[in-house]
Amino acid sequence: MALALACAGCAETTKDVASAPAPAAGAETPVVPAAPAWWREAGDPVLAILIQQGLDTSPEVICRIASLRQYDYQTERDAKRIGTKLGRLFGDKSVNTDPQIRTEKVDRVSARRERLARQIALAYVEVRRLQKDVALRGNLRAQYKDNAEVAQFRREAGLVPAIDGSLARSQDETAQGELGFAQGRLDQAIAELARLVGDQPDALAAKLGTPGTLPDPAVDPLASAAPENPQRAVLADAVLREARLTQALEESRRSVRDARTAYREGAGAFSTLYVTEAAALAVELALADARAARVTATLDLWSGQDGSWAREGLAPVVAPDPSATGPTITVTAGCD
Repeated sequence: MALALACAGCAETTKDVASAPAPAAGAETPVVPAAPAWWREAGDPVLAILIQQGLDTSPEVICRIASLRQYDYQTERDAKRIGTKLGRLFGDKSVNTDPQIRTEKVDRVSARRERLARQIALAYVEVRRLQKDVALRGNLRAQYKDNAEVAQFRREAGLVPAIDGSLARSQDETAQGELGFAQGRLDQAIAELARLVGDQPDALAAKLGTPGTLPDPAVDPLASAAPENPQRAVLADAVLREARLTQALEESRRSVRDARTAYREGAGAFSTLYVTEAAALAVELALADARAARVTATLDLWSGQDGSWAREGLAPVVAPDPSATGPTITVTAGCD
């Protein structure tokens, strides 16, 4: 099977590479267990699947790994060539290679993996936040419709002035417009996440489900963060803000219940209900933003720590014999 990785404006070099290379004999690279990938510890299996999918399908990551494997192949081939030809003449079967070249190639692969994982995580959090936004507005619009029906009934019964019906209709129409705008932003966010993970927006939306929930890491990241880490303060502030808004939400919901009961019983004005419901929605949305900020700060803190997971599978390998049958990898200078 041919795997072609093309970069515009770059000269191509094609090599045959075996599909299952073996570890290089005598390789001096120390075997250090990789730290668990932070995104596997986030407590969200969908996030973990999407990041892995993005890492596995990213053309840039694949291209850079192919460039690294081609370098291993070339180095091994040159070593064999010197050993079989020049070695007979000069009695030297060694080949001088610059380990810095390979180190730089590995660094480029791992850096791109780390950056892509973080991009996918942030895009995922944004999608989940907007899903919550759409769900809140959709639920509230259903309540607004109920308000309009009650206002209309009381208006026809001569219990309230006509302004109640006007306010109710205005409330519903405004909510409808804001819901459409929120849905549009959600569609754009899903399209961006789909681009990062190499998926189609419709297929990705089905995988995400609705309504979605934000990741809720079971591990306290503050416990493992160094005191001098600036992200620690950002996360602490986000946690405090979320706690305050959670308390404020309970109070706003109680106010809405009281205002709704008072209006239905004829003891309250529709304007009071209108204001309390708008205030409750503002708190709900602010809380969703605060939770997203807390999750983002957590992921930033984790992703900035041990990145050895991004070097998995990048150890030196023995290049196959040039005559061996294997997939063709087209590598371009743009991979580096």
